Amino acid sequence: MKRVIAVLLLLSLGYVFVNLDYSRSEGGSYEYYITNWEEVGIPNLVTAILADWRVYDSLGEATLLFTAIAGFYVLLGGKKK
Repeated sequence: MKRVIAVLLLLSLGYVFVNLDYSRSEGGSYEYYITNWEEVGIPNLVTAILADWRVYDSLGEATLLFTAIAGFYVLLGGKKK
């Protein structure tokens, strides 16, 4: 029974992914990056995105990861003596 459910789930996800619209949308973040990346002063677009706009996102992810690890450490009782 579990295999049948797994196969149905896999087929339904495959159907969803095949029917997604992968065309490039006008406007949005892509247009913003193209028109504003020079204000960073970094000649490479990819480096400009990673160094400027994604810094806050990466900092938030690192903070969340650290908080989760510290929380599990506290929940598990910390260091055993």
